[in-house]
Amino acid sequence: MSILRHISLLLLAVALFAACSEDDPIESIHHVNPLWTPDGKTIVAGYDQYLPVGGDAVTAPLKNPTRLAIMDFASRSTRIVDLQIVSTWHELYAFDPSGTALAFVQQGGIYFFDLQGRLLLQHQPTIGSAPRLLAFSNTGNSFVWLGTTSVGYSVNLSTYDASGWTILNSVELGRVTTTEAPVSLVLTSQRSYAVRTSSGLVREVDFDGTELNSFSIKPLTADNPWHARLIFYDTGGMRYLYALDNEGLMRLDLATGMAAQLVKGQIVDLDVSDLRRSMVYETHTGDVWLSNQDGSPLSRIAPQNLMPRISPAGNGIALIERISSYRDSLHILLLR
Repeated sequence: MSILRHISLLLLAVALFAACSEDDPIESIHHVNPLWTPDGKTIVAGYDQYLPVGGDAVTAPLKNPTRLAIMDFASRSTRIVDLQIVSTWHELYAFDPSGTALAFVQQGGIYFFDLQGRLLLQHQPTIGSAPRLLAFSNTGNSFVWLGTTSVGYSVNLSTYDASGWTILNSVELGRVTTTEAPVSLVLTSQRSYAVRTSSGLVREVDFDGTELNSFSIKPLTADNPWHARLIFYDTGGMRYLYALDNEGLMRLDLATGMAAQLVKGQIVDLDVSDLRRSMVYETHTGDVWLSNQDGSPLSRIAPQNLMPRISPAGNGIALIERISSYRDSLHILLLR
């Protein structure tokens, strides 16, 4: 190499270093909490993109992000929609059984959006106080929701018309007096639900108010409400609730009323598939493990991935792939 060419390359390297100095803005792109449509054809995730450091860039968003990343499973193409009136960042959301509407419970109301970002339904209940949690029935025409009261929470059932996106009727099923906040809600049949409170108490209750099961697990310290959720598993006569607590991964047997710790240690996220009789979970080291519904055998499948979710159709696992401290991407592992 000639001396002149060597000097030219050195000057280019210096110029590139200067162009990438710490004074220049670094774009931050992050995804959180992926969720599949019931048919396994689409994945959504909370999305944020901003300039956190450098130059005259805004140092952080001034409000909670309101955008969703929407990925088509077949093409892997991704688009972004802005829901504007609800936060998508570490907030719970759920698809109705048809996969048409994505529901949020925020700001004292219940909001249904389609995947074009259009508001389909806004419901401000006049019963049961301010909505806090929601769970859809498998029939696709009703949902149970909890509303906070001055002394606990109310349990309510609403029916809706999916053709015109209107609420047909709402009834209060009962009220619970407690100082503990409800943090997770799931239906365990067409006439029963399970609720978890911040203390770790998990109760399965019939719509008539009869307690069917009660479990006490450790409370969970987590900023992300998805980590505290209950996951219902119903396959081959086995009816379980899966949950994380501060000591590991718990399975609550609704047939026997027994609680078992399947995995001991710091687990930060979890999903379970009835169809595949398997589960995935993320450890505090950023590794994702795949096992059967009993917690074994274990397979380490995705290092440096977060928030695994198994498709309801059993065709893939959606994850957040960590690329750097400033960037991650919505990622899919195929299942066969």
